[in-house]
Amino acid sequence: MITYTRIQIERLLKIEFIRFCIVGGSGFVINLALFSLLHKVFGVEVFIAEFISAEVSLFSNFMLHHNWTYKSHKVVKSKKNLLIQFHATSWPAIIGLTLMVGASEKLLHLDSIVSLALSSVIVLAWNFVWSKFIIWKDVSVKEVEEVIK
Repeated sequence: MITYTRIQIERLLKIEFIRFCIVGGSGFVINLALFSLLHKVFGVEVFIAEFISAEVSLFSNFMLHHNWTYKSHKVVKSKKNLLIQFHATSWPAIIGLTLMVGASEKLLHLDSIVSLALSSVIVLAWNFVWSKFIIWKDVSVKEVEEVIK
């Protein structure tokens, strides 16, 4: 039973989308923990606490994606360019999530948890598409040779 479970977990972890979701979940936990520490314990203003927490969790997500989720991808961009692209696509997603939650609560009168869940699915799709197909786009050997020339 233990061997079977281990094999199934290893099989699941080979799926990029599963790894992507695990990284996103860890980013959420980091964001929540740091936000709580900064705001609740140290009394940092909400906006500043969330900005710092979001940046730390984004950087953590970037490093995990780069070194785990998309480690096997052949990417011809520098780590600096990858980080800039990751931030450039992540912040609109964060702002969009916030706007969607607010709008669905106010305009559609949905519960805040339902609003957050629905908005999170949209943002998850946005982030996955950008990270897999644009930021860490896996290029073929032929494409790499073209760039080198």
